[in-house]
Amino acid sequence: MEKLYSEILDEFKLVKTKEERINVLKKYDHPRWRSFLQAAFHPGIVFDVEIPKYRPALEPAGLNFAYLGTEMTKMYRFVKNHPSRPEGLTPEKQKSLLLVVLESLHKDEAELLVKMMNKDLQVKFLTANLVNEAFPGLL
Repeated sequence: MEKLYSEILDEFKLVKTKEERINVLKKYDHPRWRSFLQAAFHPGIVFDVEIPKYRPALEPAGLNFAYLGTEMTKMYRFVKNHPSRPEGLTPEKQKSLLLVVLESLHKDEAELLVKMMNKDLQVKFLTANLVNEAFPGLL
């Protein structure tokens, strides 16, 4: 089973050195993981959807209907001026789509998605510079 991104970041928080932090980021290298980091740190990626009030899912980790990793492939729907965003996607429909995603994710993943969209993961030592060091050219 794929690790939840919240679990990866919990692992990141436990290590002590810069080298170990980079190793944790690289250990889970995958295009979706990279797109998560890119969405969180790239200044050119702007989310223009209103974050709805949502009910956090009650299921235990790993038993949810959706996972942040798989949802990353659909985040373009919420990115301002993204070329793949469907024409005519209204702010109301965006908010509705995001609500479904947030309520389908594990509560920790939903919280992480909101933090990613707000460009503030609130993870000590996880910075754009560190991400760039782990994955040169990503940002």
